Amino acid sequence: MKSVARYLLAPALLLAGACAVSSSSSSSSSSMPAADMSMSPPSPDPRVGLRPGTMARYARDTTKKVIVQPAAEAAWNMRLLSNVTPAEPFVGVTHSDLAFTGKYAIQGNYDGYQVWDISNPRAPRLYDEYVCRGSQSDVSVYRNLIFVSGEATSGRLDCGMQGVEDSVGRERFRGIRIFDATDLAHPKYIASVQTCRGSHTHTVVEDPSDKANVYVYISGSSAVRPAAELAGCSDLAPDVDPNGEKFRIEVIQIPLAHPENAHVVSKPGILTALAPAPRNTARVLQDSIERVAAAAARGGGAGGRGGRPAGRGGPPSGPVQCHD
Repeated sequence: MKSVARYLLAPALLLAGACAVSSSSSSSSSSMPAADMSMSPPSPDPRVGLRPGTMARYARDTTKKVIVQPAAEAAWNMRLLSNVTPAEPFVGVTHSDLAFTGKYAIQGNYDGYQVWDISNPRAPRLYDEYVCRGSQSDVSVYRNLIFVSGEATSGRLDCGMQGVEDSVGRERFRGIRIFDATDLAHPKYIASVQTCRGSHTHTVVEDPSDKANVYVYISGSSAVRPAAELAGCSDLAPDVDPNGEKFRIEVIQIPLAHPENAHVVSKPGILTALAPAPRNTARVLQDSIERVAAAAARGGGAGGRGGRPAGRGGPPSGPVQCHD
């Protein structure tokens, strides 16, 4: 799901955006090959045979990685105007999303978000930043509000960077964070709406018949948290528990006059009746073997981001969440 809400786009500017990893070094647009601005697709395709980049552990924080050798680049009908190095708290962490308001771009990052003044697209200027760990940190802007998705188990209500060590923690945050950005240079963290699977991405929705509220549709792709951490959460399939969290999205209502009172108003099971996707048995087997081997090489288990599949041991089911 992707957030779409009254954005003012800046099509001339290409910033490091969705699912890009930040580097500790910067590069200028002069390092780019000459842009092909023709209307006809280039032939041969310049993407074929591009040199891959390399990465290494970040010396100041070995849990992060930075780019050592940038990958080769190719472009068609667009031109890179600038490439700006992120500030220190965001180096070596994935950039997840971009939202736009006026002359500003808000860049989501697994460790929070940054606000860039892009009035001069050839020289973006860092306007503000908010450090608040909890991937994926997809961002949306609606009037004076900023919405930020969080589903990582390391996210905290107080935005602390130390994570949550216990498997059940009342200080853990997974859901939607809401900021009052009336003063964009000094946003205020005003609400945390906790959900059972967190929010991987989200979509902002207006109801033409309801001018008092705006709504955020979310779907988490992480495992369902235990009921001991958030009351009412259930990891069971709907045929076992009609209130189970799988196969659902969550709808959050935000009163515009009092956004601090935002809350979940419904959990429609829109995915319950979807048929399983077609399966290539040989491919599925090979993928499973490769995942197990990769997990063993890392010294970890083979569990995926989405947790245990619904109906393990039973017939295949449809998707249990919306990813993007």
